[in-house]
Amino acid sequence: MARQDYEDYDYEYDDYEDPRDHRYAERPRPQYHEDYEDRPPQRIQERDERNYRRPPDDYRDERYPPHDFEQQREPRSSYDRESEHDLQYEYNERPAKHQIASHKKARPKRPRKKVKRQRPPKRQPKPMKEKKTRKLKQPRVGIRRKTTWFCWLILIASVSFGVYKNFTAINKHTVHEREVVKVKLTDTNAIEAFITDFAKVYYTWEPNQEKLENRQKDLSKFMLNGLVTLNADALRSDIPTTSTVSDIRIWKVEAKKNQVNEVLFTVNQQIKNSQKEDAAKAIESAYSLNVMKNKDGDMVIVTNPTIAAAPSKAKATEKQLQTDSSIDAETTSSITKFLTTFFTLYPSGTTNELKYYVDGGTKPLNKDYRFAELVNPTFHRQGDNIRVDATVKFLDSETDMTQYSQYSLILEKAGSNWTIKSGL
Repeated sequence: MARQDYEDYDYEYDDYEDPRDHRYAERPRPQYHEDYEDRPPQRIQERDERNYRRPPDDYRDERYPPHDFEQQREPRSSYDRESEHDLQYEYNERPAKHQIASHKKARPKRPRKKVKRQRPPKRQPKPMKEKKTRKLKQPRVGIRRKTTWFCWLILIASVSFGVYKNFTAINKHTVHEREVVKVKLTDTNAIEAFITDFAKVYYTWEPNQEKLENRQKDLSKFMLNGLVTLNADALRSDIPTTSTVSDIRIWKVEAKKNQVNEVLFTVNQQIKNSQKEDAAKAIESAYSLNVMKNKDGDMVIVTNPTIAAAPSKAKATEKQLQTDSSIDAETTSSITKFLTTFFTLYPSGTTNELKYYVDGGTKPLNKDYRFAELVNPTFHRQGDNIRVDATVKFLDSETDMTQYSQYSLILEKAGSNWTIKSGL
């Protein structure tokens, strides 16, 4: 670089050394005189730890003799720092806190135009190839096309298969099978009669040895021999009670496996104690046992009578019926008059007379009943008809008993008259 005045020297490119160049290696710090601080500032040149570059050769002091390689260096040609780049100073940057010699004057930094470095593109664009003009294919129509051949083959194969099936077809009729479930009724009269005769013998006794022996012989006609032996000690000759059977009821006969039937029955006994002079006491008991019946109809009891629970009254809720609010009072009064007239005639009316009140007529009762009243009738609308739930009170002239008959009648109005459609 050409020599310049110190004031015009630009430190922007020459602030501190480039570590990649051996010519700017770190030099030892110089040893100054003891009166270092008293010497003039023109003779002092400090070097900090950053080891920035010294000013040009014109301002070098005798204390900094040049190296041999600096003397042998050839002078470089000048260049314009504004427009050109020098690789030697490309990476040199001025430090933020730059120490300037005391004899140098600080001056403002000149603005420098930033010149973008022209770098070659990473990828070279590929040369554009000229597109070749495609020749338009002319469609061919005819049997030479493969798709046409394929369609013709499918058509010929389907027609051939249809003709073949037409000649080899067999007439088939679909048979729809229906399974008819027939209810098989089992006749239990024989079993009921067999159990009734057995109960009369088994639950009847007297404190007499001869009659007790006859009872054992009669039981052998109904039960297995093992069961007869089991019941031999059931009654003793010194027993104080006498039993007679007043009623026997068969409640259930249920078929089991291996021709065995389970029977549930109740027995009403009159028990009299000889040691007490009281009247006979009625006792009702329920028992169950198993009876085997073979194909010939022969029967035998295979289990001893076992205590069981007798059928009892079932629990049911009573419905409280109320008259429908959509029916007016005039309609209810006309229906009440009609039913009063009908039930007055119904017990003794003939078939022709009842036709005027019942749709299709009904069978006459031919009883000497007198109509008393309608008890709590309720009215409900069912479409165009009206349903009446009523209890009718009759007086039986023969027995002087009051009969309460309950009816649920469907009434239909034809013109101005009411008729009973169903319910009798």
